[in-house]
Amino acid sequence: MNSKNLTRACWMALWMLGSVAASHAQFGGVRSLFLMSNVLDNPAAAGNSPCLDMRMGVRSQWTGFDGAPMGSFASLSGRLGQGTTLAHGMGGYVLTDDIGPWSNTRFSLAYSAKVRLTTGAKLSAGIALGMVQYRLDIGSLQFPEYAATDDPALFGSATSQTVFPTMDFGLWYEDKQTFAAFSMQNITSTTLTDIAATTSSGRIAVLTGGRYIKLDRRFAFRPAAQMRLASGLPASIDFQGTFSMDDRVSMGLGYRSGSALVGVMSLKLFESMTVGYAYDFGVSALSVAARNSHEIVISLTACDKDDPFFGTGGRCPAYD
Repeated sequence: MNSKNLTRACWMALWMLGSVAASHAQFGGVRSLFLMSNVLDNPAAAGNSPCLDMRMGVRSQWTGFDGAPMGSFASLSGRLGQGTTLAHGMGGYVLTDDIGPWSNTRFSLAYSAKVRLTTGAKLSAGIALGMVQYRLDIGSLQFPEYAATDDPALFGSATSQTVFPTMDFGLWYEDKQTFAAFSMQNITSTTLTDIAATTSSGRIAVLTGGRYIKLDRRFAFRPAAQMRLASGLPASIDFQGTFSMDDRVSMGLGYRSGSALVGVMSLKLFESMTVGYAYDFGVSALSVAARNSHEIVISLTACDKDDPFFGTGGRCPAYD
């Protein structure tokens, strides 16, 4: 069996597993540069920066595998207004994922309220409402000679699609050196009857945290971790540690549980622009066919990290 036929067989196996059994679809993929894309994971992060903050990113996963996952996103957030102890943030993003014949596009708008505590730390709560369009390109599938099963997703047109609403909720705490965040994505967990009667979009709990440790006048160390708990799937845990110089250049390593070793770096090209890059070296069984993944995120910010809402010192540098 050549590689092309092997790939088709793999997609057919995935399709059959998803069609004949009860399942929870996974609509939120992992990202190695999660410290640079917080709005995607947590609506409470909207408005963390006191001015307009734009992020754009692309992730190419399992490079060399036909039909491998490809994702991209664009986000924008900012602060609506602030007082001495209360601030309001708004944000939104568009995210697309393509995996062989499957693809989805997610659009979401978020609002957050931020309270400054007596200690000077900040506690935020946020909610996001959005829509997801989930598509299957039936025309690209090649079935065996015998008839396909009576799956409702296979009839009607060359492309099957489902659109459903989403709701996310998040909490975010940070002081001048540490942050911790929790979010629940897709709270409504819609049942996708157009695909199969027992298939739902599933809820995803995301826990993220990190710390900024100043080593001397020029160097600092930033440990961080993220755990994703999706319905019906094992937990995905990312650990990272990066060293930064003058808060402009950072490099480090990470590990994703049972999946990949990760190298990350970021470079602040201008006061308003930072570029991040991550390289994943697969360590799972799939890495035999496709070992590498690449991810790039560009951050464009209209102001620096100084934030009068925090007083002297600005916001927490444990995340970008």
